[in-house]
Amino acid sequence: MFNSIELPKHRTKEEYAYEVLRTAILHCELKPGEKLVVDALSVQMGISPIPIRTALQRLQSEGLVEITPHTGTIVSELSPSDFEPVSRLLEKLEILACEVAAEQATDADIARLREIVEELEQALAMNNLERWAEKNIEFHSAVAHISNMKLLIDFSTRILDTWTRLRRWYLPPIIAQLPEAQHEHRQMVDYLAARDIAKLTQVVSLHSQRLREYAHQATTNLPDKSTP
Repeated sequence: MFNSIELPKHRTKEEYAYEVLRTAILHCELKPGEKLVVDALSVQMGISPIPIRTALQRLQSEGLVEITPHTGTIVSELSPSDFEPVSRLLEKLEILACEVAAEQATDADIARLREIVEELEQALAMNNLERWAEKNIEFHSAVAHISNMKLLIDFSTRILDTWTRLRRWYLPPIIAQLPEAQHEHRQMVDYLAARDIAKLTQVVSLHSQRLREYAHQATTNLPDKSTP
């Protein structure tokens, strides 16, 4: 799985192992519930077990893997029931991020958000759903980073990671939903630039509510897909 990934000279083996494993987990190439055997990963990546163990501990702190003494390591499980709490947590975190960002966003911050929205438009025009999804996460992450609040950024990253896995594991393509989401992204940037916190938080709540409704419709009566 990892043979095609090269180790850049400026990165340590631990950073390499972390980035490769994290990417594979977020893309569901390493499936929820899948057992991770350090020796096997060592052979696949062509590095010693030590940096892999360190990387797994870091991934555990981010909630992406579960390490059980005397049992081993698995990729953290997912369930359709996770959509509701994850989307609600994301909504609350983003409202807080927007409230802070509305007070301290610079012209450069606003310009960068508009740039990401344009990149989202390009992905939508090409029907490139994967590119759109990646840029969508980048957009919401950028809003959190404007706050300059480390805990908020860390929590937002963790929730966005979980959402990414849930989307890839459970949701079908959502091309019909994207134009509305794009309109809301533009509104968010406009209200942020205008420092209109009331309208900004309103559109964030609407954005999250519609996301929950879609996820609920798509996953109703859907069984868990975790690896036994």
